[in-house]
Amino acid sequence: MTQLDGAPIPGQGGPAAQAAPGTPPQPPAQPPAPGSDYAYAPTAAAGFPAQAPPPPAAAPVGPFDPAPTNGQGYGYPGQPQADGGYGYPQQQAGYSYPGAPVPQPPKQRNPVMLWGGIIGGVLAIAIIAGLVVLFTENDTPDNPTASGGTSTSGGTNTDPSASASSGGSSGGSGGGGGGKAGAYNLAWSAPKPTAAASGSQLLGIWGADKTVVRADSYGIRGLNAADGKELWSIAPPSGSKEFCAASYGVNSKHIAAVALNTGDSDCSTVGAIDVSTGKLLWTVKASQERMSYPTLTVTDKVIGIGASGVVGAVNVADGSPAWQFQPREKDCSVYGKAAGNQIAVSDRCYGLNTTTKSQLVVVDADTGKTASGAPITLTGSIERVDKVISDQPLVLLVTNGPNGDYILPFDKSTKPMTPMSVKEPGADSLRLSGQSDAFTQNVVSGNTLYVQVNPSKPAVNAYDLTTGKRLWSSNGGNDDDIRLVSGTDKDGKVRAVVDMGYNKDAKLVTLSPTDGKPTDLGTITSQKSTDFISITSTEYVLQSDGSLYGFSRSSGSDSPVLKYAKK
Repeated sequence: MTQLDGAPIPGQGGPAAQAAPGTPPQPPAQPPAPGSDYAYAPTAAAGFPAQAPPPPAAAPVGPFDPAPTNGQGYGYPGQPQADGGYGYPQQQAGYSYPGAPVPQPPKQRNPVMLWGGIIGGVLAIAIIAGLVVLFTENDTPDNPTASGGTSTSGGTNTDPSASASSGGSSGGSGGGGGGKAGAYNLAWSAPKPTAAASGSQLLGIWGADKTVVRADSYGIRGLNAADGKELWSIAPPSGSKEFCAASYGVNSKHIAAVALNTGDSDCSTVGAIDVSTGKLLWTVKASQERMSYPTLTVTDKVIGIGASGVVGAVNVADGSPAWQFQPREKDCSVYGKAAGNQIAVSDRCYGLNTTTKSQLVVVDADTGKTASGAPITLTGSIERVDKVISDQPLVLLVTNGPNGDYILPFDKSTKPMTPMSVKEPGADSLRLSGQSDAFTQNVVSGNTLYVQVNPSKPAVNAYDLTTGKRLWSSNGGNDDDIRLVSGTDKDGKVRAVVDMGYNKDAKLVTLSPTDGKPTDLGTITSQKSTDFISITSTEYVLQSDGSLYGFSRSSGSDSPVLKYAKK
């Protein structure tokens, strides 16, 4: 990797790792066909001078045990090859959310980030729909997010649970007085936007200065946390069709990041939004090549970008280039996933003399420097990082390994631990969410991974990340449905919403870390049928003041955002 002036960045571009002992030799790699996940890399990128490849490879530290030769997978005996990855929005059948659009892969992707000029200024336009953006708590050690796990990269975020200082044009319907003692009673229900589209997709949830922000593909909408009235809205600016990605959180100045689809699923234009004021501060074209559905992360310094063919960062202040990831060889393609203060990068190299065809590194989002020590050798034919399940602690989902998809946890020093298969004998493969996903399918707390499983018999399973073994399975006290709430409480316990059956109030519970036994926190009541939103299509966020928010998958629902307050 080099800086923009061509000088090398210390700690990046080090020697490549060799294949782990016992790994079967791989046949010579061939450049992929156009439109495949890994596009063939040109010898030099337009806009930057050609750069020399790094020095020859050194021996790896050995983060993986030798590949099994008896057909065993990671953590479970005799597992079959898992189905395709769980990418969002790059979803595949069997591992996607219903109704989510399946993007078309680009014809070609360049492995080097090419930076264009800043093409936009300050914009504030009326919203068409809502884009769900992540909001976090400011008085708990771990900030719960809309995709599970915890994050420390978003800075200090204001809890959007108290009254906002200004009103809006459209008000939420209030829950009225009364309500059940000890229950989560409806405080308000935000109406759907006038131009709401049923096909809009939830992208994230943010909050700042007593504002709750819902963001989806058709727009961004800030609501007064006290009464649900609309404070501001932002529609996709002129020249763009929709928002196609949003950052995992906001930084300490309440700045969030978005990507814009300017046509043909090209999401190479990114922008910064001030969540406190509802202003789109700037937009910039981050890559000359088409970039489909990137993952974004925002720190106090940069907006980090991870996508197929593009890994790098722009300065959060103005969108100017900060750094770009330099492939280890000229004929390499890269694939990145950004979350927190890190970007996980896997590559695939096609040189005739390349000994390590594919490897994985973790880089610092602010600097681009390697944060994970020696590169991790990937031996699968199309093995790559697919999701960042959690950034604190760091847990990745890697797809298409020699024995199928697997979960790769890291310790506090960013050294990889024992991989864990997503396929458990006698059960379906785990369907996992990443921090770029709006809907929580899993939560990480300490060394335990909690996952929603089995749509036909809903439950939450707990897995020990140090051993890969299941600890317990819990249905929360009812067989109808169970929905994980993002994040954890101050004691690291996970929460869940349990459907108690037809015409009955749902319950909010905590699940015991030792055995999954539920402890009731209160029922969740609604006062009219239009206030009801399905548990399976709702993202729940519990705030530090005890308020519970529900965000519907689509802004076209009658109640896209609900707030419940406990009496």
